[in-house]
Amino acid sequence: RRKGMSRMLKAVVFDMDGVIVDTEPVNRGRVLAYLRHYNAAVADKDLNDIVGRGKKEVWQIIANVTGVGMTPQAMMEEYHHQWTPLHNEKVDYRALFRPSVKTVLDYARAHGLKTAVASSTAYEKVKSILTEGGIFALMDEVTSGEDCTQPKPRPDVYLETAGKLGVRPEECLVIEDSTVGIEAAHRAGAFVAALIDDRFPFDRAKADAEIADIADVVPILASNQENGA
Repeated sequence: RRKGMSRMLKAVVFDMDGVIVDTEPVNRGRVLAYLRHYNAAVADKDLNDIVGRGKKEVWQIIANVTGVGMTPQAMMEEYHHQWTPLHNEKVDYRALFRPSVKTVLDYARAHGLKTAVASSTAYEKVKSILTEGGIFALMDEVTSGEDCTQPKPRPDVYLETAGKLGVRPEECLVIEDSTVGIEAAHRAGAFVAALIDDRFPFDRAKADAEIADIADVVPILASNQENGA
């Protein structure tokens, strides 16, 4: 599905988790194991709302779901500083990278399009994952959840990224997967390409295009450049 386009695209902006790296199942599995330590009745579907959100909102949802009376801050600190070192092996992010991301980056570089990442994840983790995948240096800008006071689904991270790139938000093609990410990019005024992931009940209604693979944005970009808008 693709809606009409009457804009000149000058940049490609990637979400990270779920788009550049297929981390959603790993992240959810880890959190679910932690929550079941407190409440065995917590189900995977109870975590659908955390995908794509900022850290503060994620842990508020987790605390509510678990229902053990701990504050979100206390749960977050316990998970990161006590649970994770004991129960989780290091993630091989290179194994989770989507190879077609490089295809899009190569196309963008060859055709004068700027590239960026706009993620809800903390900057150092974003940098580490992108570096491990060998693409950090290929990004013109990297915006993290730490750069914005209002997380997705607010448009701040995409407005900030467009500003850093020196383009208007509507001149950006954004690749997103989650409901809140799609909403954020849509609110910013970007052209939104939603990566289809039927493992999760994401709402892609506000996307301008739906793609089965990251590389599917290349024909969209090529058509845009050929038509001049």
